Amino acid sequence: MSATWACSSTVQFQPEPTIPVTACALVDAPSIGVDTATITFEAPAATREQCALLLAAERLRPWPSVSHGPWTVHITVGPTDARVRLLDSDAARDAIDAGVALMATDDLELTAYAAARTDLDVTPLPWDRTYVRLPGVSMPLGVTAGPDAVHTDARLAEAAPCEFSVTDEASVPTGSASKRVVYDGGDRTARELAERIVAVLEIADATAVGLSAAELDVALRAGSELAYVVSVPRASYCDALATLVQRGPWTSSQSVLPLIDTRAHGIAPRAPRP
Repeated sequence: MSATWACSSTVQFQPEPTIPVTACALVDAPSIGVDTATITFEAPAATREQCALLLAAERLRPWPSVSHGPWTVHITVGPTDARVRLLDSDAARDAIDAGVALMATDDLELTAYAAARTDLDVTPLPWDRTYVRLPGVSMPLGVTAGPDAVHTDARLAEAAPCEFSVTDEASVPTGSASKRVVYDGGDRTARELAERIVAVLEIADATAVGLSAAELDVALRAGSELAYVVSVPRASYCDALATLVQRGPWTSSQSVLPLIDTRAHGIAPRAPRP
């Protein structure tokens, strides 16, 4: 299910948010635990809830731990910060039924469930992550994966071209690539893209393998995998790619293939009508 599925269903979402991300100023990097996080930020009082939704989606999606389900968080907004709690699908639906409604999610089924209610507003948040594919050792891959491969709101990537240089030429790998398409094990969308790439490859025994953050960093440095699927923040796309190339100095801006952009949705109580 992709953005096409969401838009063609019978539910109606609110228009795109009008609050720019620049109006939501982080005071410090989020403090992140196993399933909770704190975001300290500055924003006008009237927009604090919307800013908390924007920042949670931008800074905490995907959650930096292994998860095989969709991403959903419950948000409690305070005077100077927002407390964010990760929910599984069942807990998220129970919370909505119990009247606990300020959430951000990339779960299309939960989004449709909330949008069908008369007491909630469901708003698409900005497109905030771009998923890219990096080829491994001298292995051009003609196959790709698009929005139809994932179970979240997605579109074909709209990425600006980026130019940067590779300084560590001595790190360019040699030899044969593995038969693995690797990805961040905590990122469900990256897993779905990697699985689609493997499914259409004409390479026997190719597999999609999720890695921890530390393992993925080692794999990027080595450059010996068949391919890599990685997500980067869309707002700082070129800077993020430059950092990615530093982690894997065997690659270049020309070898990075943008696949899709994704976004979450905000769920909030509907304001009383006058």
